[in-house]
Amino acid sequence: MEANIIEININNLKHNIEVLKGYIGPYVKFMAVVKADAYGHGLKDIAVHLDNVDGFGVANVEEGIILRELNIRKPILIMGDIFPKDIKEIIHFDITPSISNLEIARLISKYGEKEDREIPIHIKVDTGMGRFGFLPEELLKVIDEILSLSNLKLEGIFSHFSTAGTDKEYVDLQFRRFLELISALERKKVFFSIRHIANSPAVLFHPYTTMDMVRVGIAMYGINPIGTDSPVGLLPVMSLKSKILSIREIPNNWSVGYDRTFISEKPMKIGIIPIGYGDGIPFQLSNNGYVLVKGKKASILGRICMDYMIIDLTNIPEAKLEDEVVIIGSQGEKSISANEIAKRCGEIPYSIITNLKGRIRRIYV
Repeated sequence: MEANIIEININNLKHNIEVLKGYIGPYVKFMAVVKADAYGHGLKDIAVHLDNVDGFGVANVEEGIILRELNIRKPILIMGDIFPKDIKEIIHFDITPSISNLEIARLISKYGEKEDREIPIHIKVDTGMGRFGFLPEELLKVIDEILSLSNLKLEGIFSHFSTAGTDKEYVDLQFRRFLELISALERKKVFFSIRHIANSPAVLFHPYTTMDMVRVGIAMYGINPIGTDSPVGLLPVMSLKSKILSIREIPNNWSVGYDRTFISEKPMKIGIIPIGYGDGIPFQLSNNGYVLVKGKKASILGRICMDYMIIDLTNIPEAKLEDEVVIIGSQGEKSISANEIAKRCGEIPYSIITNLKGRIRRIYV
């Protein structure tokens, strides 16, 4: 019996896209970011439902190939750097690369000449993230050589915010650097049809940065990355559920779990749930979280194990074997969000949802 299920609500996914598109307006392209297995939601099964987006953002060529093999024909942008050995497949599968250095631009140009094809590229600029991209002054020095390379189409230019939603002053500094660079390039008669910098938190909290296209990841999946009030009504797409495997009574002064981090102070009714850190449940929830059973909170007792967690059912006498246990999601009038779990664990919601592992079956509703 498969007890552990990630439930993906496709209607909520489509709702989130539509409300976000309504928020950014009709003239801004919407790129769906589906890297990291669609943020743990399942790349293949998510992508086939994204017919209302303008393109896809991925982290590497392998993710792009998966999309093409699903017969998805919309633009696919690799948002990070690429290896030289990836270029052949990038061109073969019509995937758009990011350019962060002159050497990669030269290699792509050579492949384009060999295949007699014009290769669209997006130039990445480091405006303060400190990861990928030309520094603004560096790009101004090499742009003429990039323009001289054959078989390249300068389609887009983009950057990435470091502190969107948390530090507006730095967001504005990065945005100003990006706009000043674009203005300097335009004075050199260099123009791009797609200029983009806004990620999910920028779309939600700095909408003046949307430009020609936005790259939306976690917000599309119904999670406000900042955890504060959202300007749009996002609905959670993912729920994580299990079932009660075993129920037992323990006496007063009885140890629960490894290293005796919980010792009962009274007779208790406990339940064992067949999911643990081997499935991606954060170990930091040990003695520090709860699940929902029969619409009530059941505290996590002791250390989370590789394959199990132990919960307190003392105040839920009606609980029985195989009852549903909600770890992320809603049950009755109560809910547990990825943001709440992340806060308890000192993590970010991105890591909570992307760490859920392959032993958990996904179903799409």
